[in-house]
Amino acid sequence: MRKFFLVLVTIIIIAIMYLGYNKLINKKVSMGGHAGAMGEAPPVPVAAPFIKDVVIYYEFTGQTKAVEQVDIVARVTGYLEKINFQDGSDVKKGDILFNIEKENYQSLRDQAAAQLTSSESELARAEVDFKRFQEAVQTNAVSKQDLTTKKADLDKAKASVISSKAALAQAELNLSYTQIESPIDGRINRHMVDAGNLVGGASGNTLLATIVKLSPMHIYFNVNEALIYKALSEGLISDKQKVPFYFAVGNEEGFPHEGLLDYIDNKVDYTTGTITARGEFPNQDKTILPGMFVKLKVPGKVKKNAILVPETALNTDIGGKYLLIVDKENTVKRCLVKIGHLEGDMRVIESGLKPEDRYIVTGLQFVFPGMKVNPQPVKN
Repeated sequence: MRKFFLVLVTIIIIAIMYLGYNKLINKKVSMGGHAGAMGEAPPVPVAAPFIKDVVIYYEFTGQTKAVEQVDIVARVTGYLEKINFQDGSDVKKGDILFNIEKENYQSLRDQAAAQLTSSESELARAEVDFKRFQEAVQTNAVSKQDLTTKKADLDKAKASVISSKAALAQAELNLSYTQIESPIDGRINRHMVDAGNLVGGASGNTLLATIVKLSPMHIYFNVNEALIYKALSEGLISDKQKVPFYFAVGNEEGFPHEGLLDYIDNKVDYTTGTITARGEFPNQDKTILPGMFVKLKVPGKVKKNAILVPETALNTDIGGKYLLIVDKENTVKRCLVKIGHLEGDMRVIESGLKPEDRYIVTGLQFVFPGMKVNPQPVKN
């Protein structure tokens, strides 16, 4: 019963709205016809489309990414002694970021150095013995077998020196890992491990922090393969010349930032039918961070004699974008149009509007198709 009552009320409301709408339309038509007959058609401002050459822009959505990003890890095992930076600060290449206890690695380095000294001493002795046996074998004071034995001792001593040098180099390298320096200029995030914790243990390398380079910055975006083919075939993209692009971040108006396209992938993703492109921009103030979404536009060919109208003159309904134009009999007509990109506060009209048409500039809410008006020309 309640459902039936709701349906009945809905039907009554729709009927009332329909009768009211018809009455309003009939009143408007009657007023329009009466005004036309009496020569009192309301004045409306009209203008001809603005004609000029414009650059066609293609718009995309992209995402920023750091030119360089480095994960700082512990490459040796030990207790983290000191953290030498403020979380989120800018660091320079060579800055000391972390200190890991180094006493054990100093000891191993000293042992390797001592072993090298011992091996070099053994090599010196083996060289003297070999030279002495070489002279002795000429007088048959020793046998050739003894000389062969001394030659083997000499080769063994040389190998021992090489091994000791390698062990010392490894020990010195491990010791250097206890003082972790920044490999790049950039901004570091928070420290991932507190001082006093064991790092680089059996679980593998321990991530301590991450550094990203903020200037310059990259933007990656995907382009339809048909558009890339068109751009390449028309010479709009070349490996000899970088193409400029313009972009905005967040709620920024227009496209206030500029960069240069520097890379297009060498293959199309067959799952999406797109190809990855990349641009670079300075980001000197470092206000744009990696991972931000941006809107960008890339210039294409110049469109000769493009038709433009103010954005405010356009209307929208279920059928799309349209303009209200005035024909030769001063009757308002609805003109469906296909729009292009914005050129300042003017919108490029791709199709639907002719250069000689007169469109209504303002007061669109007071006129309707079929109404007689008194057009008053104005300048764009």
